[in-house]
Amino acid sequence: MSGVLEKTLSGLVHSVFGASSSSSGGVARQGAAALPGLKNVSLGLIHFVEKLQAAQRISKQEEEHCVERESREWVKLLSSPGVSGAVVADVLCRALVVAARGYSLPSLHIHAIKLTQSTNIHQKKIGYLFVSQSLGPGSELTLLLVNTIQRDLAAPNALHVAASLASLPTVLTPDLTPSIILALTHCLAHQQVYIRRRAAAMVGVAAVRCGQELQELAGDQVPHLLHLLTDQDPAVALAAVSSLAKVFKMCGEKAALRDQLGRSASHLLVQSLNGALPKDYQVNALPAPFVQIQMLRVLQQLSSKEWQVPEEVVEAVQQVLGQPWGGKEMALYAVLLECVFTVTALPHHDELTLSVLRVVLGFLKSSNVDLKYVGLKALANVFSVLEEALTPGHLEAVLDCLYHSDQNLQAKTLKLLCSMANVHNYQAVCTTLLEFSGRIKDEVTQKVIVGELATIIGQQCRDAAWCVGIVSPVILAKPDPDKRLIGALIQVMERGFQNESCQEFMEASQELLLKVFSYDSLPETCVTLVASVLNLHYGKEPRQVSKYFTDTFLKRLKDTSLRESDTAVFQCLKNIGLNDESVCPEILSYLGPYAASGSCDAALQQKASEICRWLTNPKLSMRIIQKQEDILNQRVPLDLTLSFLDGYVVESLEHGAAPYKPFTDVPGHTMQDGPDAQWGSGTTAATTSTGSEDAHSSSSVSLTFTSHGSNLLPNRGSIMSGSSLVVPSRRVWSTTGRICQASEGEELNRSRCDPTAPQEGLATTLLRAGEEEDEDEVTEGSVELADEAQEDQGEAEQDKTPDSRSQLTQALLAGLGMARIK
Repeated sequence: MSGVLEKTLSGLVHSVFGASSSSSGGVARQGAAALPGLKNVSLGLIHFVEKLQAAQRISKQEEEHCVERESREWVKLLSSPGVSGAVVADVLCRALVVAARGYSLPSLHIHAIKLTQSTNIHQKKIGYLFVSQSLGPGSELTLLLVNTIQRDLAAPNALHVAASLASLPTVLTPDLTPSIILALTHCLAHQQVYIRRRAAAMVGVAAVRCGQELQELAGDQVPHLLHLLTDQDPAVALAAVSSLAKVFKMCGEKAALRDQLGRSASHLLVQSLNGALPKDYQVNALPAPFVQIQMLRVLQQLSSKEWQVPEEVVEAVQQVLGQPWGGKEMALYAVLLECVFTVTALPHHDELTLSVLRVVLGFLKSSNVDLKYVGLKALANVFSVLEEALTPGHLEAVLDCLYHSDQNLQAKTLKLLCSMANVHNYQAVCTTLLEFSGRIKDEVTQKVIVGELATIIGQQCRDAAWCVGIVSPVILAKPDPDKRLIGALIQVMERGFQNESCQEFMEASQELLLKVFSYDSLPETCVTLVASVLNLHYGKEPRQVSKYFTDTFLKRLKDTSLRESDTAVFQCLKNIGLNDESVCPEILSYLGPYAASGSCDAALQQKASEICRWLTNPKLSMRIIQKQEDILNQRVPLDLTLSFLDGYVVESLEHGAAPYKPFTDVPGHTMQDGPDAQWGSGTTAATTSTGSEDAHSSSSVSLTFTSHGSNLLPNRGSIMSGSSLVVPSRRVWSTTGRICQASEGEELNRSRCDPTAPQEGLATTLLRAGEEEDEDEVTEGSVELADEAQEDQGEAEQDKTPDSRSQLTQALLAGLGMARIK
């Protein structure tokens, strides 16, 4: 709409200045009055355009100042009381002229909305025009137009109805559509052809704008639109078919409606091909090309892979593709391109596929560069659908476009070739790219080709020997190879070594290493390549790695400098040293300067030092690595109870160590202020349970013990910094981890003294003891109250009765809050 407005106003300006450029003011008035179609143009608008043109001749800045002055005058003029509609219309026309020149429209929306309520059709159209240009869909000010549009849609004057229909794309929203759709439905049966056509188009706009939210409301319009398919005017039928396709797509698909719309669209398509439509639709003796494009797009909207396409549709599309080729009429080629898109959207049909391939080949072999562009675009869109049907002729035509003198055409062809690469044709595509890269001298284009080549090889390549043969010359041709290409080659090797039968990749990688080592100097980027390949060999068969490769690698490595990012190189040095102890001193001497303090970056120094530690004792390192692999591969049983710590725990408890008691983490508990509270806040989800000797519940906690003879509570800061706290479960009260009070000391002592007793971990002992206790369930609050009462009672009893329990039992019970150590 903005383009039409700009052309209209430009024509108005040229008409005015053509009549008044060489005349005085009086002659301008006569010219304006004599020009047809300008009888409603005011002299004030003509003078404003003249003033704006004069300011533009001076400078752009003067034009801006003129627009600012006039805008302030407009606002002041329209703010005065008693302004007539003619003055408002004149000011809005001037604002539209300013907007056509690229300036923003002033805030005159309220005056435009008021002008739409005028009975003067000229003023009403200006008001609707300004609103449609200044307000966007969904604007809050459009709510003020609903009643006016409803009244105008039902008005007896067709001009009022047409003006309101023109503003509907701005007003239609999901909220306002229910209030307007009834009046719009009545317009579908209007006597005027223009009203029916415009109303049918607006129903499609409403369906797209509202979508699934108003599915039933839009579905109610289907019978009215179907009735318009038999309208005497073809424009109404075309609008109805397009709107029905939008309703079908947005508001639910029905098989019966799809077939009916497909037959209607194909019928109109055949009529346009046979010249049955009025001559107004023709373009230079070409029968209705825009109608053909419109109906082909309708078929695209209706199409799906499950659709049983009617024979009428197939015949109509075949007739479009069979139009005579040649001539300078670009509209014909636009129709053929749209037909190619339509065929690819429809279910597969052999005859249509062959016709499409002929059309695409005709585009690619055309002498016109523009048509070659069209052919590349068509081939890029249909390649995924018609990939298996393409012939060698299409590839030859694409190669002709690649070697064309037009650089833009070359760039488009390169992009198409890269998008066409797959597992079956990647070798031909890569060979073509390399051959083309060798013929051109533009370095930027060569880098782009190498990047695309690396992407294709990394994603599609499955032949290691071919990859080494074609990529290694490119890598070794320059002293600084492209990292992307090396990364793609490494990716291919890694993918091949993951398979069980990787003999082909082993041989290809050995051939690659021989080619790389055949050169006197080894580029830094090739060092990573060699290290990565050797790591793959060590990961697959460490004993079969050739010593020639490792010795040559270490020899060439002395001429390069390591960096922090050389992870593969560090891993390769580690593998070589651990599998060949004879070269460990050589590797350590090489890494010595990097491992020295202050010699290099901290991260690089740390990596070098780590490799030196691994190689200092290679036998121990190999045992550690083997143990780690056994654990990861689950070849050895895991002691989840940590039984190897039992001796340390018992010894610590006998020397006076106290178990760690975490803080309570129960709902509603509030930490108290002070150093203890601050220290406790650092423990996440720590829990504590307090209880007496006879309590039937305890907390499920994880124990952390201090060193021999240390006291836990006075040294909380040191414990936080020196030991890691084990976060217990958030379930505070449970039977997990309970200790049997009667015989826990005897059980532990018996297990230590009796060598025939089975070895059990500490966690297993605690769990078994917990299973022997009563299963009474106690709530958190009742246990806390019982603990407070039993603590006072326990203190009095302990003063009278000596405690016969062992020190180990006392310590365990104290750590779980079940007793006190006196």
